[in-house]
Amino acid sequence: MSPTLSDQFSTQLLVAHDADKTQFTGGLDDCQFTATPAASPWIEASRHALRSNQPIAIPTETVYGLAANALNARAVAAIFRAKGRPSDNPLIVHVSSMRMLRALYHLPASADTPALGTEALEGQWLTDRLRGAEQADRKGGGDGVWPEIPRVYHAAIRAFWPGALTIVLPRPACIPLEVLGGHGETV
Repeated sequence: MSPTLSDQFSTQLLVAHDADKTQFTGGLDDCQFTATPAASPWIEASRHALRSNQPIAIPTETVYGLAANALNARAVAAIFRAKGRPSDNPLIVHVSSMRMLRALYHLPASADTPALGTEALEGQWLTDRLRGAEQADRKGGGDGVWPEIPRVYHAAIRAFWPGALTIVLPRPACIPLEVLGGHGETV
């Protein structure tokens, strides 16, 4: 007898109280997340699941989707298994701010957010690397604005972020090839 999905995955239903009052606010570079106190338990449970490399279901503009830590090959594999999706069919990587997007280009190839801790993504470590990249870009004749991101995208990002915008970028070293379906160099 072959294993069923219920044998492979455990499902925990979390009530998303006041989900409509949960929002991202702030500027393009560093969006802030705000939620009502009633929303905190499901947000915390979701955060814990993602940092433990477990997939979660999330609402999107049209349907529910599955999300996982895009920096971890095991977490990405869980998405493919849960959906019954062929592993050569690439996934989308979502980011919440320019800081998060730029951070991807400074994390090591073996990035794993629980091992790195939040300091790598939110603290002085990342701030120093972003400033260093900006300074190096200016020394090279650039404007020092988002040097990791091809300039052809800057106008669209300014016009539509924060918000839904799909862009195709070179794969950062920290994004495992599994996200790309095992092939390609863009994400």
